[in-house]
Amino acid sequence: MNFQNFLSELANHLVDNFVEYAFFVTPFFIIFWMVFRHKFQGIRIQEVQRANAHHFQHDLRHTVVTLFIFSLMDVSLLYLQTLGFTFLYDKIEEFGWFYLLFSFAVVLFLHDAFFYWTHRAMHHPKLYHFFHRVHHESTDPSPLTSGSFHPSEAVVENALQFILPFVMPLHFSVILAWQLFDIINNVLGHLGYELYPNGWVKMPVLKYKTTSTHHNMHHQLFNGNYALYFTWWDRWMGTEFKDYESRHTQIFERKHIRKSANGWYLLKVKHITPEANDAITIHFGDVPSIFHDFSAGQHVTIGVEIDGAVYYRTFSLASVPNADEDAKLTIKKIKGGKVTSYLAENLKVGDTLEVAPPSGQFCLIPEPAHQKHYVMIAGGSGITPIYSMIGTVLKFEPKSKISLLYANRTSESIIFKEKLEKWAKEFPTQFEIKHFLSEEENPQNATKGYITRVSLEALLNRYDKRKLDFYLCGPEIMTNKLIEDLAYLGIAKDKIHRELFLITAQNQNNPGAAKALVQAKVFGKIHQFETHDGLTILQSGLAQQIPLPYSCQSGLCGTCKMKCTEGKVTMLNNQTLSEQDIKAGYILTCQALPQTEKITIQNS
Repeated sequence: MNFQNFLSELANHLVDNFVEYAFFVTPFFIIFWMVFRHKFQGIRIQEVQRANAHHFQHDLRHTVVTLFIFSLMDVSLLYLQTLGFTFLYDKIEEFGWFYLLFSFAVVLFLHDAFFYWTHRAMHHPKLYHFFHRVHHESTDPSPLTSGSFHPSEAVVENALQFILPFVMPLHFSVILAWQLFDIINNVLGHLGYELYPNGWVKMPVLKYKTTSTHHNMHHQLFNGNYALYFTWWDRWMGTEFKDYESRHTQIFERKHIRKSANGWYLLKVKHITPEANDAITIHFGDVPSIFHDFSAGQHVTIGVEIDGAVYYRTFSLASVPNADEDAKLTIKKIKGGKVTSYLAENLKVGDTLEVAPPSGQFCLIPEPAHQKHYVMIAGGSGITPIYSMIGTVLKFEPKSKISLLYANRTSESIIFKEKLEKWAKEFPTQFEIKHFLSEEENPQNATKGYITRVSLEALLNRYDKRKLDFYLCGPEIMTNKLIEDLAYLGIAKDKIHRELFLITAQNQNNPGAAKALVQAKVFGKIHQFETHDGLTILQSGLAQQIPLPYSCQSGLCGTCKMKCTEGKVTMLNNQTLSEQDIKAGYILTCQALPQTEKITIQNS
């Protein structure tokens, strides 16, 4: 084979590999991710879709490179075969049918072992960035992810298929059957939907075959479930996630999960823990997977019935996603607060609360290869989402560092004090805390006063400000001032992330708002209500006990983001929605004044 023939064979193999990829991947992607994705929602592994156009484009770009490398290795193997260097053969009679079947079983076992150990090795911090990070761009994988690899990982992925023909006799049909088995397994592993039936993980023999859930959990949680075809290596080496079987089973039992008339989850209180500063932490046990898969920093809206009326309030989740067994809400009793006072004084173990799925754009999605430095700034009960973020980084981003600036009145009012101190001792090189106490004289291990520009300057003098990411949560007056200080100190706007947890609602009438009939689809339930003159859609809905999602009511947090599919609105303020969001029809209901007689909206 001369060089020209080599190039010709390479081109042919590249076309064949693209056709094979398209034949197996495209139908699954179109059916499950485009045309019938709502129909198959009941078997979706991650209930909330996180993959978007960015991930799809990323996967396709890297797949092109992967297929080129596979083709190059395949043609090189065939060239060496023509020179007599391999044990490939084309006549079954040479070794017989028994050996044919035996060799197929052997290559599957060897490939499964090879994949497990190389895959696990590529998760080592010193190798991850150079091999495996590209593939883990998709924490919510789709069929397109099945071919998305860094060039170095693509070589490793195809290495055994290149090496084995030099070690043992293999019939060409075994190679083809191996490739077919591998690509189908790969597509199903990245499908995002569970096609293996309920009970599979408990069936004799069959339970050792990996399901779609098995590999999907790996993309979510990174360090575990490394297997390719069979689960036994993970079981033998103790790297299988302990809740794998329950996660798989729960997918098929979602229809039996208790929900309210609004379509919200009915969660039972398992435990209530008193916290500092008139706060309590509510533990919900045996929760649906959606309350494990949320992004750190997100919140939920709960419905509380008091004296015959239902009140809706939003609270941040305090649990660490995909780490804590329970879903947890930490709630501070507010003076004059009807709902917080009721929960603090009347809620008991065994009670049931109506809880909406997690939402919110103030969140942190971990990436094991990141080497970031997060500066977390919290005031009072604003520590709740920050606490969830800190726990997430410590568990899933071992190379990242966290500096926490936490403001309270006294040392007795520090929420999560013992837990934060425990983390600081457990991760001394990764996590540091600096407390600020405004009403305590001569505080120990803390600074008297507030977090100020001087405090920020002291931090910036120790670290390279270009490498810092800031996350703030606390009272509006505090976070507004600190954001001004950060801008003055030269911190780029895109490096500052803020959540507001306590803002006075804008109840005043606004001019230019038409009276409208609103049809709102919230978490699958349709509600209809009329708006009041001069009020936003959210204000009108809440006045009529419509469970619209919301938090800050100032256009800053994005919790009330919904898609307007009919009618027009004018927004008073918007510091959250991008131009793409607005073009797609998204609005902030807390800032939306109706401009037409009929408005149709749905939660995103």
